[in-house]
Amino acid sequence: MRFPDPPQSGSTVVTVSGLCKGYGGPPVFEDIGFQLARRERLLVLGLNGAGKTSLLRILAGQTTADLGAIEYDLRAHVGYFAQEHEQVRPDVTLLDNLRSEVAPGVQLTETELRGLLGMFGLSGDKVFQDAGTLSGGEKTKLALAMLMVGRNNVLLLDEPTNNLDAASRDAVVRALTAWRGSIILVSHDTDFVRALAPTKVLEMPGGIVDYYDDSWLDVVAIS
Repeated sequence: MRFPDPPQSGSTVVTVSGLCKGYGGPPVFEDIGFQLARRERLLVLGLNGAGKTSLLRILAGQTTADLGAIEYDLRAHVGYFAQEHEQVRPDVTLLDNLRSEVAPGVQLTETELRGLLGMFGLSGDKVFQDAGTLSGGEKTKLALAMLMVGRNNVLLLDEPTNNLDAASRDAVVRALTAWRGSIILVSHDTDFVRALAPTKVLEMPGGIVDYYDDSWLDVVAIS
């Protein structure tokens, strides 16, 4: 399993400033700001309810912040893995879900698409099933396959190893560790985080940005 080499981006792929988000009550978080450089990996940490998923959804354009700004490099191509698999359309087949994410200008045959799904253990007649019939682990595999055809250089990953069997999880870890793009990551999987070796940490909801080292793994385990 191998993620394709990312297209070139600028030296700074995204600048975030003053983000604030609430849901009718006190803000979940406020005044969040950071920069992500080419090939950097930012780990987003915080207890349940700290706004980690909300932040990734805002960065992915799935929802909007109440205040603040996000400025992506003009050459940034963003792929989003949602923890609840919102990017997977349940009423279309696995093949059509995958085909819909193929980057413009890239031609992939049905055989090539089926081969990619097969790398994730999604093969045979299953590729013609509606995605809504899949188990949680199978939806995770499909969503990851969809990222692989998008020619992205920025990945937003919200618990990407959830529901995966051990072999698939290890394959995903190896593929992402070798990938040369930029990553913003939410995960409580300490082994995955250690292998991915983030460069920076963003603590939610306070918005403190710090350099990463393995001492942060204790926080990962309880996030």
